[in-house]
Amino acid sequence: MSVAQISLDGWIDIAVALLTVIASVTAALHALLTKNDSRSALAWVVFCLVLPLIGPITYLILGINRTRQRAQGSYQPGDLKGTGKSISEPTGTNFRPYSLIGERVTGYGLHSCDDLTILENGEAFYPAVIEAISQARERVYLSTYIFQDGESGGQVVEALKEAKSHGADVRIILDGLGGIAYPPGIARKLRKARIPFEYFNPIQLLPPSLHINMRNHRKIVVVDSHTTFIGGQNISDRHLVSRTNNPKCAKDLHFRLHGKIVDDLERAFLRDWNHCTGDDSDSCFHPANTNKTESDIWTRLILDGPNEHLDQLVEVMLGVFSVARTRIWLVTPYFLPGPEIVAALQGAALRGVDVKILLPERSNIHLAHYAAQHNLRYIIERELDVFFLPAPFIHTKAILVDDLYSLIGSANMDPRSLRLNFELGVEVFSREFTSQLAEYIGKNLAQAKRVNVELLGKEPLPIRIRNALSWLFSPYL
Repeated sequence: MSVAQISLDGWIDIAVALLTVIASVTAALHALLTKNDSRSALAWVVFCLVLPLIGPITYLILGINRTRQRAQGSYQPGDLKGTGKSISEPTGTNFRPYSLIGERVTGYGLHSCDDLTILENGEAFYPAVIEAISQARERVYLSTYIFQDGESGGQVVEALKEAKSHGADVRIILDGLGGIAYPPGIARKLRKARIPFEYFNPIQLLPPSLHINMRNHRKIVVVDSHTTFIGGQNISDRHLVSRTNNPKCAKDLHFRLHGKIVDDLERAFLRDWNHCTGDDSDSCFHPANTNKTESDIWTRLILDGPNEHLDQLVEVMLGVFSVARTRIWLVTPYFLPGPEIVAALQGAALRGVDVKILLPERSNIHLAHYAAQHNLRYIIERELDVFFLPAPFIHTKAILVDDLYSLIGSANMDPRSLRLNFELGVEVFSREFTSQLAEYIGKNLAQAKRVNVELLGKEPLPIRIRNALSWLFSPYL
């Protein structure tokens, strides 16, 4: 058949086939040139070439990581001035090599902390934060992932109204997804009270913004530049653990801090606020606190997110795990660590370090729980000690290393927290605080049961298949 004899339909078929081949080859080349993991690159290359139409479309939707590009393009807050000179090695301390790691990662030394109090569950956190807010005279800055309109949320709003009546500058940041995905939301009550609030990366149809990544998972409360609260608790009655009629309650920790570290948290809040509003009028930040060289507690803020701070928390963890001498105890509600973290923990265990990983027996997010169950077999086979804590669900996020170092904050040990969310961690260098945190973790370990491969192997085949399929989507959980 000559070229002239080919019908229009024939030309269309040839054009579609040619475009399909071009799309497959282009997608395969993109995966080959951009993927950092050779196994991931090989899988996508084969998938795109073997399935010429489905492969490129699937790769376009799931294979290309646009999160960092979007974050770097959209997260452009005002460049606030620093919070004052930090101290690399405070006089009379011996924090090396632990403190050197965070310094190399962030470029900042340490800031003093005058006081650090552990607030266990909502029963301790909510009264403390409500009292601090209600007494505010200058400013209250509050950022949270979930803010529900329940008993606790209502009390916080009343405290915010009281602070506003005193003339305090009150500002609230709610995450664009968390603020609406966990009803009843607090937005209507905040509007009625005329309390300024902003959604971080709001979910909306016009202009279209429907992505579920780049969430602000940070929990920050700053009061009058002298008190700050950070931790894992949202503002929700779920954290009232002592209630008998609260079947889905969640145990957690929050922390109240005073001192120079407060400036770091206030500056972090204002950067997020500027991102939400597009207003950089607060770019001239004036620190209110000074480093007290005689402090017994030293801290460093670690910001993490899919922008210029990507992987800072992971890099810090890898570093401190590698210098651990006696123990690494960590507690997290969601445990889907990358291979580099597992390798660092395994390396520590091989050196004789006491590695203990405390997890909830049952997570509140089903897919994350299923994926973690599949991944645990690989982790336990590396002779890492994993413990399941029965209900109530433990939502705490904390790491302690040896007798000196702790890492607290908002981040979970999973790809969503460590790659896709905006998170924060605070390094704490204090033997007394580390001892207090060890007492909390030890108390929960005493109620937990050690997990072994035999226990995981007793699950029926359909359950193991379900867990394995969930694990395939672990980068998005």
